[in-house]
Amino acid sequence: VIDMDESGSTSRITQDGDDHQAWILGSGVDNVYKIEQDGESHYGKIISFGDDGDIWITQEGSGDHNAYVYNSGSAHRNDTRLIQKGSGNKDADVFWYGADDGELTLTQQGNGSHTSNIKFYTDDYDVTVVQKGTTNKSYSATFNCSSNCDKTISITQQN
Repeated sequence: VIDMDESGSTSRITQDGDDHQAWILGSGVDNVYKIEQDGESHYGKIISFGDDGDIWITQEGSGDHNAYVYNSGSAHRNDTRLIQKGSGNKDADVFWYGADDGELTLTQQGNGSHTSNIKFYTDDYDVTVVQKGTTNKSYSATFNCSSNCDKTISITQQN
């Protein structure tokens, strides 16, 4: 677990092997948050309350992969990249509450189920989701902005 409250910083958790959990909590401005997990059965979680962040979660290998990203309040202009690759189930949850002008790129690929749950309670954002592999793909998306919004949403599912 990393709790990073300063601005202009980088935090990185790298885990190789099986059954790991990684958490990063940040509130500073202009930070980089990275979780890299390789192996089987991983859980990664990043919670951000700061502006202009660069958020990465990469999970590769066999087994179940679960990732969670939460941007809240003043977490404006954050870019989130979430990559889950390999065999086994992949589950991604991304929640933005009042965090405007962000970009999400979510890629899930390989054999096994691909599931994503996206909830954006904010105004402006760009979302790209790609789910590819030879098995089930599903996503749930809630985007609540209905007027004066600048948003782009792209969902691609392919074998």
